[in-house]
Parts: sequence; C-alpha cells; structure tokens
Amino acid sequence: MKALVKYFMAVVGLVSALPVMASGGSGPKMAEGVNYIPLEPALVVNYGGPGKSRFIKAELSLRAENAADATEIMHHLPLIRDRLISILSAQTEEAISTAEGKEYLRVYALAEINKALLKVEGHSVDEHDSKHSVNKKEVDAKTANPAEKEPEHKTEDVQASVVPSSDDIKPVNGPASDLFFNNFIVQK
Repeated sequence: MKALVKYFMAVVGLVSALPVMASGGSGPKMAEGVNYIPLEPALVVNYGGPGKSRFIKAELSLRAENAADATEIMHHLPLIRDRLISILSAQTEEAISTAEGKEYLRVYALAEINKALLKVEGHSVDEHDSKHSVNKKEVDAKTANPAEKEPEHKTEDVQASVVPSSDDIKPVNGPASDLFFNNFIVQK
C-alpha cells in the first residue's frame, strides 16, 4: 500500500510539473519597450525607531525601459524588496511627512535598487552608467508636468533643514528607470 501511495504522489508531481517544463520554465515574457513591474504584495514596515509603533504601507512599481531590464528586475524581486524594506524602516517621521521628503525617499530608493542590481550582476556603477541607454534627466523631463511645479520659496523652513533634497542624490542608471509610489500610507 505504501508503494502505491508513493507511486501516486510521483505521478501527481510529474503531471503538475508538465506546464512549467513545456513553457521552458522561464516565467512570464516581458513586452518590448517600457514595462511597469508592480512589487506585490504591498510592503508594510515599522519605522521611526523605539517608542510608539508606526507603520508605512507602500504599494510600489518599478519602470524598466526594455524587456531585458524588466526580466532582470523580475528575477531579483526578493533583493529589491529587501532593500526597500530596509530603506523604508530607516525613515523618520520628519522625513516622510513632507512632499520633499517623500520625493527624496523615492529617488534614494531607486538609486539604491539600481546599485544592488548592478552589484549582484557583477557590474560596477560607473561601468553600467556609460553603457546604459536611459538618461534619468530625459525621463524626468518627459514625465514632468509644468503645471504641477510649486513656486520656489526663499523663506527658511524647519522641515527643509531636516529633510535632504533629492538633488543631493547622484542618479544611478540601471535596470530600473523609475520608482513609483502607487499608494503610500503612514500610520503615526
């Protein structure tokens, strides 16, 4: 009887593996051109250090400019999620309470994701920057809406001294060309 159960389990295992073997096991094919890759499920992290429990729930997506970069991103999603969890959990309440702080967080996280992807693939950041076809400033110029820009204020703001500017971050050209906050919820 035990032999029959083992035989039955082996047959069920082989039959369930047939679709994967028939497709080559390579996973979903990415479309040529721009691909948007949602990071699912949403990231939920504690932030702000000891004291009262505070949470961030972030639904994020990455943009890749071509199928090869999208495939690389999909392959390394666990690494990307790990980096994002570390970055989000290190935030302070001051940093994420302003639009400037959230923009800094977005740009910083994108740079860190690309650094991690380049490192795991055995590339140096400088080597990849010279070979990569996407220019971050060109992408931002294409997607920026001039009507959304706020007028510059010359007055000093207490928050501005606490939160660094996204201009302070050197963009890292890599497989991910942009990072989007689809939903960003903070529970204080």
